Amino acid sequence: MDFKSNLNRIHYLLTEKFENVAVVEKANPQLGSYIEMTIKENVECKMLIRKVDLEQPNVTFLYLTNPTNENSVISRVSSVENFAEVVKDIFVNKRFDSEYLETVK
Repeated sequence: MDFKSNLNRIHYLLTEKFENVAVVEKANPQLGSYIEMTIKENVECKMLIRKVDLEQPNVTFLYLTNPTNENSVISRVSSVENFAEVVKDIFVNKRFDSEYLETVK
C-alpha cells in the first residue's frame, strides 16, 4: 500500500467511528511533512502522522494528550486497518492528560 491509499483508508475508518474528523497537511523541522488529524468528541484528540510513516502497513503516529500543549506527545503504532480502533481506545479509556480532562468537564 502507499501513502494516498493508507491515508484515505484511515480517514474513512475514522469517519465511520467519529463525526468530527479533520485532516490537514503540515510541515515542521522536527517531523518534516506530516498529516494532522483532529477528532472532536467530548474532548479533542490531535494526531500527527509523518507522511513517510503512511507508506507502510503499520503506522507510527503521535497524539497529544493535551491538544493545547504541543509537548504532551505520546507515540503509538497501529496497522492501517486497526487505526480507528486504537483511536477509539484513546477516547474510551480517556488516555489524555488529567489537567486537560479537568478543563473540558
